[in-house]
Amino acid sequence: MEFAGKTILVTGSTRGIGAAAADLFLERGGSVILHGRSQAVVDAAVARVSPQYPGHARGLAADLADRAQCRSLAQKVGAIDILVNCGGIFREAAMAETSLAIWDETVAVNLTASWVLSQALLPVLRSRNGAIVNVGSDAALLGYAGCIAYCASKGAVVGLTRALAIETAPQVRVLCVCPGPTDTDMMRQSVTSAPDEAQARQQWASYTSLDRVAAPREIGEAILLAASPRATFMTGSIIMADGGATAGKRV
Repeated sequence: MEFAGKTILVTGSTRGIGAAAADLFLERGGSVILHGRSQAVVDAAVARVSPQYPGHARGLAADLADRAQCRSLAQKVGAIDILVNCGGIFREAAMAETSLAIWDETVAVNLTASWVLSQALLPVLRSRNGAIVNVGSDAALLGYAGCIAYCASKGAVVGLTRALAIETAPQVRVLCVCPGPTDTDMMRQSVTSAPDEAQARQQWASYTSLDRVAAPREIGEAILLAASPRATFMTGSIIMADGGATAGKRV
């Protein structure tokens, strides 16, 4: 129950890694603010967890691509102890096919929203000696063909994490968890749109040294570690939960 008495905002927590992290925070005593783009989806997520954790979950909707909605979300959140910037999007497009619209939306959701929310919630996080956990990607450190905007946005999240950690210490710890290939709806969409689904699935698994993709809960555990009292001497750290994808290649 290491998060008893703590309030946590997890963006993008109606599905995938965010939902897994939210479940874990609830299991370990936390009160979680669930977030998604639409109120209907958020309400469904709250309804899913509330019977088991009555009074410990509430939901707020906001489009992370909209800065005004991000600021409104921060105002509605109130006092929190931990901010998990997990909401993100993945758009597959080669450099030549990456439109300004794809670039702007990817950067807005994956990077700018984390900056806006961190900036708006910093006073309360400072007053409560809180923590910010940004969710990056192995694509922050590796170049993947066909998703130039995604790689650029996640690389910038690493820079944001480190700069913010230095600026806000010692009151606030700021860390970044970088997942490798994970079995989320974003990955499934990529797989199902491929000409050969089995080959695409195997290709994702082959990026890791463990020859498999992660379950969302495995990445959730890394997020909880970063936010927990077990990591009180960690700030500015990049936690690679990537199955060895960035460690190197077998030769």
